[in-house]
Amino acid sequence: MRFVATLLLCLLSPSARAQDALCEPGDPARVENRDGSTLSLRAECSTSATRRYVAELMCADGLVCDRLQVEQDVTETPMGHAGLVDLDGDGMHEVEVRGMCGAGPNCEGDVYRIDPATHTLRHYLSDFYYELQVIEGWLVASGRSSCCSWSYRLWKLDAPHALPLDGTRMDLRVQVDATGDEDGNVDGAQCTFLRESGDNREVVAPPSPALEAICRHYGESYDLTSPDTTPGAP
Repeated sequence: MRFVATLLLCLLSPSARAQDALCEPGDPARVENRDGSTLSLRAECSTSATRRYVAELMCADGLVCDRLQVEQDVTETPMGHAGLVDLDGDGMHEVEVRGMCGAGPNCEGDVYRIDPATHTLRHYLSDFYYELQVIEGWLVASGRSSCCSWSYRLWKLDAPHALPLDGTRMDLRVQVDATGDEDGNVDGAQCTFLRESGDNREVVAPPSPALEAICRHYGESYDLTSPDTTPGAP
């Protein structure tokens, strides 16, 4: 089907492309947080086949409050990398470590966030995704689920959650499925917001108008699935 062939991402697995990858230390990074603490990150090579990320949280009094080490096998994660990010723009930075990738754009990702109560780096998220972003108080992990569809996992930032967050426990999921013609042109998309519990799925309305930005992944023309009044219905 030409539509499928047009939308398919022809990305080879990084592990298939770089079996002979070697560890190379990168330039260290350092940022200052809103509370006066600083967060630093560097990559080390304990061996040519082992990549180690070292993050240090220096509190405002100049003492090291926490130190985090994450190791990766370079052969399994030739494109692995880590960085300092501020996901929600609150002035407190996180450590994001990306690992093994699939055949498409999705890769393993782990996020470590500063716990303000203990001044430690807490394992906040462990998932398989393409991109993380925050939309109006919701953490959104997006990933390609097929040639013509994307799946989004959503967690409300101010809601209580067991940590680390992962793809098996989320507040909402959004599925965006593209449609097209025989010439491979995308002419619309179906966007569905779902609340899931085990095998039960319930179609719900977007909790915020800003979240409809997710629906526009394949363009402005989309249909929003109406909420289902029957809990547990597919």
